[in-house]
Amino acid sequence: MNLIKSTETDIMIQNQERLIEKINDKRKDMKPDRADMTFGEIINMYKDNEIIISPEFQRAFRWDEERQTRFIESLLLEIPIPPIFVAETNDGVWELVDGLQRLSTILSFFGMLKIEDKNNLVLTKGTLIEDLEGFTINTLPERYILSLKRSVCRVEIIRYDSDIEMRYELFNRLNTGGVELSQQEIRNCIFRGYSNKFNVFISDLSKRPEFYNNIYANDNEKERMYLEELILRYFTLKNRGAKYKHIQKHMDDYMLSVSKNENLFNYEEEKELFLRLIKKISDLGVNIFQLATLPFSTSIYDPIMIAFANNIDYIDTLSKEEIVNRIESMKNGNEFRKQTKTSSSSNSRVRKKIEIAESYFSPQNVNSNEQMALF
Repeated sequence: MNLIKSTETDIMIQNQERLIEKINDKRKDMKPDRADMTFGEIINMYKDNEIIISPEFQRAFRWDEERQTRFIESLLLEIPIPPIFVAETNDGVWELVDGLQRLSTILSFFGMLKIEDKNNLVLTKGTLIEDLEGFTINTLPERYILSLKRSVCRVEIIRYDSDIEMRYELFNRLNTGGVELSQQEIRNCIFRGYSNKFNVFISDLSKRPEFYNNIYANDNEKERMYLEELILRYFTLKNRGAKYKHIQKHMDDYMLSVSKNENLFNYEEEKELFLRLIKKISDLGVNIFQLATLPFSTSIYDPIMIAFANNIDYIDTLSKEEIVNRIESMKNGNEFRKQTKTSSSSNSRVRKKIEIAESYFSPQNVNSNEQMALF
């Protein structure tokens, strides 16, 4: 009996030692450097392009004037504030990771924010000091302008030589500011640590009217980079397939791999095919991605985009009427509808929907009306 207890104790000690080692290793990877800086210093760095808020990231500045005023009020009252986090690029420039709302508020109040329609903050009534209402950088007493400039902010620096996946994980866990970022906004900010080419490529494609006219994204979704995410989703499923545990992680991994190794992605060929594809879809009308009562659904977007990409030459031989009829037949088929119920983005359901779409639009599969009738 004592021998058994001794063995169990030894195993427990070994497991504890292994856990301690792994925690210590990850702490080394995760721990950023620190600097205490005044907002005046940070403003000067921003002016000199030594700290960057990327244009895509700036779209996420969503605090209204009331929330911005509360932050300025906190600084004036010397209330402690959370740190901001930056990621160092290979050029030594800092790119903002977390703290967008706070830093943008300071820049806006000082008239330095590089977004015209969000610059030059006019304060509203404060929560504790109602008399702040109407004050600007030009009318606030000089002593308080200096106080704002001298307010200290802790800056946590994620160094360039830290592992990119660790940087991404840090970003995810730090994404607890006033307005939570979408997954695509996070990818857009952090993966530029390797290269921004793929980010820009996706962004450019998302601005094509042939694409976004069929998506029915509202202004908030566009601002949160939903269109860019849909394009990344297409490239991921097309080039990596639908074998995954979580679709968002699948897209993370694909975008990271392309950002790290541009040879994995043929930009000219992919652009040519994508433009050809969305032109064909646009010519079919604006309701192609509609499913039941939803004006847009990824349940129909995924299979159509992938099947069309794989069979575009054959699809070009079909009339508009024939293509639309096949899509409607597919949408109304029992097997397809079964895959659009719960967990419609699970890998098994996405794969099945793509297989069904292939049966309608692959010349190897579409051989007769009888085969079409199976669905």
